Amino acid sequence: MQVRANALIGSLAMRGLKPTGAWGFASMIKADVMSVDKPQPSPEQREPPVSERLDSWKEIATYLKRDESTARRWEKEGLPVHRHAHKKKATICAYTSEIDIWWNVDRVRLEAGEPAAPSRRRSAVWWAAAGLVLLGVGVGLGLNVAGVRDRLLGRPAAGEITSMAVLPLKNLSGDPRQDYFADGMTEALITELGKISTLRVLSYRSAIGYRQTAKPLSEIARELKVDALLDGAVVRSGDRVRITANLVEAVPERHLLAETYEFDSRDVLAVQGAVARDVARKIRVKVTAEEQARLTTARRVDPEAYEAYLLGRAYFDKIPAGTSWMRAKEYFEKAIAKDPGFAPAYAGMAQLYARTRGSLARNPEANRVQARQWVEKALKLDETLAETHAALARLTFYEWDWAGAEREYRRAVELNPSYALARIWYAQYLYAMQRFEEAVTQARFAQQLDPGSLVVNTWAGRAYFLAGQVEEAMASLQKALELDPGYPDASISLAQSYVTLGMHQNAISALQKALIFTDREPLVLGVLAHAHARAGQRAEALKLVSELKRLDERVGPEDRNIPRFSFIFAYAGLGDKEQAFAWLERAYQERRDPMTTLNIEPLVDPLRSDPRFQDLVRRIGLPSK
Repeated sequence: MQVRANALIGSLAMRGLKPTGAWGFASMIKADVMSVDKPQPSPEQREPPVSERLDSWKEIATYLKRDESTARRWEKEGLPVHRHAHKKKATICAYTSEIDIWWNVDRVRLEAGEPAAPSRRRSAVWWAAAGLVLLGVGVGLGLNVAGVRDRLLGRPAAGEITSMAVLPLKNLSGDPRQDYFADGMTEALITELGKISTLRVLSYRSAIGYRQTAKPLSEIARELKVDALLDGAVVRSGDRVRITANLVEAVPERHLLAETYEFDSRDVLAVQGAVARDVARKIRVKVTAEEQARLTTARRVDPEAYEAYLLGRAYFDKIPAGTSWMRAKEYFEKAIAKDPGFAPAYAGMAQLYARTRGSLARNPEANRVQARQWVEKALKLDETLAETHAALARLTFYEWDWAGAEREYRRAVELNPSYALARIWYAQYLYAMQRFEEAVTQARFAQQLDPGSLVVNTWAGRAYFLAGQVEEAMASLQKALELDPGYPDASISLAQSYVTLGMHQNAISALQKALIFTDREPLVLGVLAHAHARAGQRAEALKLVSELKRLDERVGPEDRNIPRFSFIFAYAGLGDKEQAFAWLERAYQERRDPMTTLNIEPLVDPLRSDPRFQDLVRRIGLPSK
């Protein structure tokens, strides 16, 4: 208590202000805290602990839970920021204790957008209020009134929860075949809560491992790095559904919500929104008017349609794709047939077709046509689904409408800030635009939301590597391969990194392992041919090119699903520019996926100095490297 009180008073003294007037009450905290009549110590002695110091605008903004531009603007509103001359640069810092006092005085006015009061009057009000705040410190530290002790000791006070996880709801129906319904309801609650921009909600995949755990909730929260957990159960009987929801703050462990929701199964969407609103109210996070509207829906849904939709989502989330995506398509179509006005089923279909490689139609162009049709139908029914906008962003990205793609990615993230797939797709767009630091920001956020995702870890690894964060990139890619050694994109991304670093044998080893798990995936063969060629093993590379040719002849001219970049990568490694550019032109005409990242793709570096390469980049509209 004494240290914190001294820190508060000392930080004011640093500003050349004597703790008189209202601050005289501070002496009541404890007799030996400070005597206002004693000589003041030097500024160095009065400086608060290092643990309270914020050394950049970024740290100050993070502490305030605002962006940097807002924090800088608030300096004019009295935000206590210190500037120190240091050689030719001016450094800034702030102290959490000072910010806390200022925030308690000015919060209401700032959030209401009111102008600052005249400086003399504001100063008097500020310091008087600061005296009252410090007076409350002594009592607050002992009694934790209004969470004062938690705040000053660096712990989140009640109502300051900013992250949470939803543990898998228990299936209490007695029928294991209903597990999918409980899982689907869990994911739906995560989606609803994810619409709140001030709350970080972990993905379902992050919490699935705790389905049967006996660990204390506080330990689970610590492992997941969240402030709170929502758990509960669901039981369905005929047309009635009952959900129990328990919200627990992790530290200190305490129950914030214990509610039971019993409802007609047709009202499932409305109840999911109600649970999200109740959680938001209990943890006191700010919910915008737009978010509130999205959490309030009265639309009913046919129970059979909703059940089919949940099954479709379950199959959609399985990787690799293949048969599972065909089953997802069947269930989404069944949901649409049962309830033609149910927008999420259309969004599911849009996403199926938007993820072109390895998807449903053998022709990627046909995939995109189908995807756009489903997107348009979904948007007509409900413009507020993040999944629809993410699918549309993916489509416009592959159509080389760069401004349109960014607009839709940003809208998807705005609608559901905790939607990890939208964020990692957005990261891919950003590094294609050579905005590498922004790509890393989105990738890191996606990993925090869904650390167990193959897709997220793979493309986060690519983002880190392109931004020069090699160690972090390799760790992310290795994690993806630990999750599934047979996921080809992870092996290819790892090999691309090794080739860039000149570690061709490492690339070859990684790709040879991948071939064991991927049934000789053509794109893996092409990258392996490239690595062999760059390592001086030309004969091995030519053998792989011959294998690719046989595969291409076997599927016939009607089937264009053999990746064109299998040949492009192989011929680029071999230095056969004529063949490489012939295949590049075909890929350009067909708008093949990897054309979007042509300007930052390391495996085409041997072609980059050729004028034909820059002409392709110009025609696609990519920024030149």
